[in-house]
Amino acid sequence: MRQIICVLCLVMIRPTALLAQDIVVKKAVDASQPGPNLLQPDAWSPWGRGFTTRDGLFLCDNGADATGQSGLSQRVTLDQQSPLPIVAEAWSKAENVGGSKDSNYALYIDLIYADGTPLWGQVAAFAVGTHDWARQEVIIYPDKPVRSVSVYMLLRGHSGRAFFRQPKLWTLPTPPNTFRFDGTVVTGPSEPHTGFSIRDVAAQSDFLALEDQPLGIQLNVSSNQSASVQHYDVLLTDLTGRDRAVTLYYSLALPPDDYLWLKDSRRSEAVDPAQEYMYTSSQSVGANGRLSKYPFAAVATRQSAYLMGIDLGVPAFYRVGFNGPSRELFIAYDIGLCPEKPTARLRFFHAQFDPQWGFRAALDLYYQALPQYFMCRTPEQGLWMPFAHIGAVRDWQDFGFKFKEGSSHTAWDDEHDMLTLRYTEPMTWWMSMPPSLPRTLASALTHAQDLADQGNSAAQAFLTSAFHDRQGQFPGKLLKRPWNDGIVWSTNSMPGIAGAVTDFKNKWNPALRQRLYGPERKGNLDGEYVDSSEGYVTDELDFRRAHFAATQTPLTFSRGSRQVGIFRGLIAFEYIRALARDVHAMDKLMMANSTPHRLCFLAAHLDIMGTETNWNPNAQWRPLPDAELLYIRAICKGKPYCFLMNTPFEQFSHALVEKYMQRCLAYGMFPGFFSHNAAQGHYFQRPELYERDRDLFLRYVPLCKRVAEAGWEPITHARTNRDSVYVERFGQRYLTVFNDSRQRQRVLVSTDFDLPASCTELVSAQSLASSNNTLTLTLHAETVAVIDLQ
Repeated sequence: MRQIICVLCLVMIRPTALLAQDIVVKKAVDASQPGPNLLQPDAWSPWGRGFTTRDGLFLCDNGADATGQSGLSQRVTLDQQSPLPIVAEAWSKAENVGGSKDSNYALYIDLIYADGTPLWGQVAAFAVGTHDWARQEVIIYPDKPVRSVSVYMLLRGHSGRAFFRQPKLWTLPTPPNTFRFDGTVVTGPSEPHTGFSIRDVAAQSDFLALEDQPLGIQLNVSSNQSASVQHYDVLLTDLTGRDRAVTLYYSLALPPDDYLWLKDSRRSEAVDPAQEYMYTSSQSVGANGRLSKYPFAAVATRQSAYLMGIDLGVPAFYRVGFNGPSRELFIAYDIGLCPEKPTARLRFFHAQFDPQWGFRAALDLYYQALPQYFMCRTPEQGLWMPFAHIGAVRDWQDFGFKFKEGSSHTAWDDEHDMLTLRYTEPMTWWMSMPPSLPRTLASALTHAQDLADQGNSAAQAFLTSAFHDRQGQFPGKLLKRPWNDGIVWSTNSMPGIAGAVTDFKNKWNPALRQRLYGPERKGNLDGEYVDSSEGYVTDELDFRRAHFAATQTPLTFSRGSRQVGIFRGLIAFEYIRALARDVHAMDKLMMANSTPHRLCFLAAHLDIMGTETNWNPNAQWRPLPDAELLYIRAICKGKPYCFLMNTPFEQFSHALVEKYMQRCLAYGMFPGFFSHNAAQGHYFQRPELYERDRDLFLRYVPLCKRVAEAGWEPITHARTNRDSVYVERFGQRYLTVFNDSRQRQRVLVSTDFDLPASCTELVSAQSLASSNNTLTLTLHAETVAVIDLQ
């Protein structure tokens, strides 16, 4: 069945003022006034070198020391019973603060939730150099109650002096007879709303139904339904010819019932009718800075379950959630519109599904609705080797290598069935600077211009492709790294950027494609590798107006200023998609580092994903938690996911290597190794390390391959009787059972399918007898079992 909805354009463009016929879906209420300051004036503790006080001001003084560590902190106990928004603010002025703007000269917030889990590093950075008093603010919308907040005012890794004043911390309660919808305090009609609505965020308007072009915005929608899935294709168009910062909503009103919020494959909670539920990361973007981690949100009752989600191949800055007070499952898109790009295309869907397997059933439905994004093109999988020559590792066959980052040994890799992927890094230009040059943005910019005049193609691409910040300047970070001493510039790698030389054209063009993959190629590359894919050192938004028309994905806007810009996550998406179209047409592969972390939609066009990680920071064992590993597994589905452990290996013992490998095995992931600083001391160039651990590779990596190549399935058809013992299914043959506790546990694994009389546990190579479709296991702390059902 196909249904077309088209809202036609009126001849006269309507102003943004509210007209009589505008239908108010929810009325916005101004509840932003600061509450009581929870910070105590005499409770500050020194951080690093600490601080001094002068005339009621806090002074952090690093002098000429560019490595100085100064600051102050205060911890506040909240003991929230329900999650309330938290706001922190502070003022600062700078005197000759060196370096570039980053989180090290900032108002910096850490949270501890009531359940003991942390949320680190919610930051508002101050400008460097010399400036008068400037205010910064951090707003946090916690997704669960908060136990405590730690507030820091920092000057670390910067020379110069910074003064701070008037630090404040408060929570935002919801006034009586109101509720929060997408973080905004509103009053609404007694009945929940189904359909589209829109809000002018810059003007703080009400939420208006999209009928008769409210706010001078036109909406065109086509929809189609397949089984229980309703798809929507949306074109949003501004008719005013001005810059706009709006949020588009689609809400699905659900009937009264007792709902469960399905947070992930292992966690759900009863919906509090007074609360709103999302699972997001924090960005400096959009109406409230929240970007959903998963591509959908889902809720369930005993009888039915509902899902709302984006099309991964048509992303925007979005979030999905469930509003308890209004019983609306909704999607929100933060959209920037402007004369250069007055339109935005979006695609999403909602569906019903069987609630028996909760979030796992929602995942299964999502995969079925969008199967093209979850194809596994790598039936053979294995470890990721960064840069180093695999053949130089003694008896390299023992280590299970498969994916090679970098094309330095392509011929050998071809002969030995390794998949070799060429390295590029979008969104950055790491520009080295001579030691004699001052480490300032001004001198770096002059050097970039000189290099461009000399014909340096990266510098020429910088002039066409570099970001602009809000002030129209080129943003860069002055950094000294093993691979670069100078600056890293933020560059827009979208394929549509205009210019004879652009960042995209330098990294991918027809001549380069022909040289790398054509008949005259030297060696057989297997595809493209994209490093730092989520842009960890780049600015979050590109405000360069000359770039706006080049975007194929929607613009968005700054959380603070509401200024229209391009989100770096969508720059990465367009870069990866453009490469993938060519690479997949040649039957080659796409790999990326550092994803999925906060961006789920890059996975749509990737075949191999992974990240560099450190599970032993400061010699403290801190593996990725189950929720994060489940998120990665869900976004990758059956695609390979590879870790590189980046840690001081002298502190990463044989026993810790085994714990690392067992946890990876539980999720069907691959336990690789690299370097403590992503450059030096490569693990696989140090025989004393890999010989020490060879027995563990021989024991665990073949099992990782078996389960990963069988393909992860969201619905396990198996359960355990212990909350801290997890079961996952791979294909029809394997179950992994992982004890994520620090105690030895005896556990029952029961299935809803018939078990054979005995199964093999592959880690210990022991036989397990079944009884009434139940297996009994004893697992030591942080250990895994792999059950072969055949």
